[in-house]
Parts: sequence; structure tokens; C-alpha cells
Amino acid sequence: MDFPFPERLHRSDGQPRRLGVELEFAGLELHRICEIIMELYGGHVEQRDPFVQTVAGTCWGDFQVEIDTTLLKERTYARLLRKVGLDMEGQSYKGRVEDFLARAASTIVPHEIVSPPMPMRDVPELEKLRIRLQQEHARGTRLSVLYAFGLHLNPELAEVTTEAALAHLKAFLLLFDWLHIKGEVDWSRRVTPYIDPFPDPYRRLVTDPSYQPDIERLVSDYLHHNPTRNRALDMLPLFREMVGDRAVRGVADAAMVKARPAFHYRLPNCRIDEPEWTLAQEWHGWVIVEWLAARPELMAEMGERYYHHKGPHLGGIDRQWAELCETWLPA
Repeated sequence: MDFPFPERLHRSDGQPRRLGVELEFAGLELHRICEIIMELYGGHVEQRDPFVQTVAGTCWGDFQVEIDTTLLKERTYARLLRKVGLDMEGQSYKGRVEDFLARAASTIVPHEIVSPPMPMRDVPELEKLRIRLQQEHARGTRLSVLYAFGLHLNPELAEVTTEAALAHLKAFLLLFDWLHIKGEVDWSRRVTPYIDPFPDPYRRLVTDPSYQPDIERLVSDYLHHNPTRNRALDMLPLFREMVGDRAVRGVADAAMVKARPAFHYRLPNCRIDEPEWTLAQEWHGWVIVEWLAARPELMAEMGERYYHHKGPHLGGIDRQWAELCETWLPA
């Protein structure tokens, strides 16, 4: 598939829209991941610790590479060792222990690459990184029942307005089942809480064509039904950008929500070990969300139809609705 682009590639101020990409996988050590990034895009390593490193000074900015576990990043293991009489502070073997933990984690713990926000026109360059990681035998979502690895996409809005936020949220909720089936979202990710679906009452509220709230009601309704970061489309970073700390009131891990003028789309797998899988095909799903968001009349038609649609009795993914969505979408 050619790399698709949304209809709007520039912000309302004329600057290029940007996209941040987060890749989760296993099988490589941090230093090798950093070497690959530097070989492709330049830069140099700024090592913070064995578990978090930065490739600084690439043509787009800084890539962060980390072992994605609180146990290691926050050194919870040091407290565990102290409980059995091993105090690592000031000990000569501290570096060796951390190096061992980092190497052992490379096989079972997700490693994450977080790209800098980059112009959408440049994002196809990340396919080179995908190919190199695959050649180095990175492990993706479907290689193990333990690998609930995801690809997170953070597209910047063309304009940060209530209308734009609502339109994209409506479009996503209308297309959720279609995106789920098209992306073949792995069951290992569905059983984790990280991409929990939006509750059906909330989905029906938002997709109703008459639902046209101001920003205060949009945020309060979202928090009432979704006081969590664990949604396939996490709106909290955008809402915090728009209304400040009110957007995370009552959210348990609010400190982890960083304000930014972008959506946080968390649904796709990271099938980095599969030769036929590409970033382009996962990004295509979001491009269709943007395509629909720009067509309010079509969304109103779909929303009216969804209001009268009877989903599966036991919940889960609605294949009938997904197939119906196909009839509205571009070929």
C-alpha cells in the first residue's frame, strides 16, 4: 500500500501538521535500537540510564527509546532488593545488575520507540525503521500470548477547536468496529485494559446527530463515561490542551496525561515481525477517520442509522455494522 495522507496536511496557521509515532516490540537491546535509528536518521545517544535512552539531534528532533515497564524505569526493583538485604546504592555491582536486567527484559518486556512529532509528509521515512527492526528480528504482537504490543499514532489537529475534536470523536466511534476488523486487533490486546472500548451508552450519545456540545459539556460527558486513559482513542491529552487540568479531574493516573494538540490513537497492533505489515496500512485507518470527520452530512446519516441499529446481544465487535460502514466509505 502507498503511504496515504489526510486531506489536510497543514494547520490553520499554514504550518505542516505533525504526527508522532510510538512502536512497542521486543527482541532487541536498547543500544542496538539506538544504533539503527542513528544509522537511518543521524543523531547521537544521550544515555539517561540503562532503561531509557535518547537519540538526540536527528533531522526531526529526539527519539526516545525505553524499556516500557515501571518496575525498571522507576527502579522499583531496588526497593525489592533492599527487602532481602541487598542495598544497591553505592555498590560496585549496581551497573552490572542494571545491565543484566536490561538485557533480560529485551526478550519479554515491551521496548518502545517514541518518535518526535514530524511533518506528516515525512512519516513514510519511518517505514525504513520498520524494515530494519524486522530484519533484526524484532518481535511483534502476534508472536506470543504475552505480547500485547501496540502502535500508537498521535496526529496533530489542523485546528484545535471544539468542532474539530467532536467531529473526529464522532467519526471514530462510528468506525470503531470497522477499524477493529480491518486492523485485525489481536485478542491479547483486547483482554488488556489499555484499549478498552467506549461504553455503548457513551457511543450512542456522541454519535447522535443532535449531540453538539460546547467544550465544557464535551469534556464533562467524556469524563463521566471514561475517567481513564485506557481507551482506543484517548482524548485526554487533547482535552488537557484545551481546558487544562479540568480535563483530568477524577482520572487515577492524571500525572501521566501530557497536554498536546493531538489525538492519541492506540488501537493498532504492532506486527513488526510480519513482512506484509506496514505502518501505512495502520495509518490508513486513521486517514479514513479524518475523511469521515470532514463530512458532517454523511456522519449525520450514519449516526441516525446507528441510533436504530441493534448491535450484538453479548456486546463485542459488531461485524454487521462494520460491513455496513464499508458501503459509506471510499473504495
